[in-house]
Amino acid sequence: MKNFSRIILAAAACAVLLCSCGGQTRGQFAYDEEAPSICEAFKDYFRVGAAVNSWDIEDPESPQCKTILKQFNTLTLENESKPENLHPEENKYYFDKFDEFVDFCEENDITPRGHTLIWHSQCPDWFFRDGGGDASAELVLERIKDHVTTIVSRYKGRVKTWDVVNEVIGDDGQLRFSEWSRLVGDYDGDGDNFDFIEAAFKAAREADPDARLIINDYSLESSSSKAIRMYNAVKKMLEDGTPIDGVGFQMHIGNGIDYEAMKENFKIISRLREVNPDLIIEVTELDVNCYGWNEAPADVELTKDFLKQFSTTYTDVYKLLMELSDEGILDSVVMWGLHDGVSWLNNGHKNYPMLIDSDLKLKDAYYDVIALVK
Repeated sequence: MKNFSRIILAAAACAVLLCSCGGQTRGQFAYDEEAPSICEAFKDYFRVGAAVNSWDIEDPESPQCKTILKQFNTLTLENESKPENLHPEENKYYFDKFDEFVDFCEENDITPRGHTLIWHSQCPDWFFRDGGGDASAELVLERIKDHVTTIVSRYKGRVKTWDVVNEVIGDDGQLRFSEWSRLVGDYDGDGDNFDFIEAAFKAAREADPDARLIINDYSLESSSSKAIRMYNAVKKMLEDGTPIDGVGFQMHIGNGIDYEAMKENFKIISRLREVNPDLIIEVTELDVNCYGWNEAPADVELTKDFLKQFSTTYTDVYKLLMELSDEGILDSVVMWGLHDGVSWLNNGHKNYPMLIDSDLKLKDAYYDVIALVK
């Protein structure tokens, strides 16, 4: 009998180990009625959301839609509201998918986010051309105003937060060289090249005076040079009257991020409250890459130690976000994807960056994160 019990225990241990390799040892489906809800767990701290696509919300009885409704109270449309999809030609807008997204959010008491109005990537070339050559600064600024005004005014009072500009600080900590900065430059002659950014924010404010307007970027949590440059740029724009309401930290982080450096970089940006006391920070695109950013990817081994570190990374991040919430500077956290299987990080190698696995089951890290508020 003892040997039989040992066999049963060994089999159970093997089952747990196999599940651990997928990061899902507790095994509840994210949409189960009995499952916890991460947005409910953190309701006294911040909204918790995800980036989704139109097909995720088409069928309210689908597992992915039920997961969305169970787990999240704010949503971003991952790709279908970016310029190349929403405004691919100068005089043609395609609002159907964004309309459906906003309708879905309103019907289900979910806060929709607008992403993204001005970006150097996924932006059609017509913005920058006039006939066979470059568009003038005047024409580019006119197009920015038309683009931003048309979109924001359409959803006035419905989409209350916009990523107005995205990724304008380069990896070198300087203003990113892009077609926007190249063609517009220092149009107003005040000594900086922020003019296209300022134009976008001013157009958004005019289109919806009550919307929250965000400048969004990556690596602010890990790169002090980017955080400092963002601070300096936003400080100057605020002092010049640009209506920036908040800074978005994308938070595409690696497993085992430097916690103290992350904390310090949040402090750098939070000092902008000395200029705008109401300035807010949002986490806009959170995930944890299982591979090194600058390494050639190889299939990661989801060992017990790796999964422990993965959980520690997420809990460290959420602890800091809770502290920022307590300080009144953060009220929204968006995960960049619904589950592992649809993450943008699945690029040649399977990645496991989310708190929900590809089978829509909750990982150990998920339970460890929500345990922070119990």
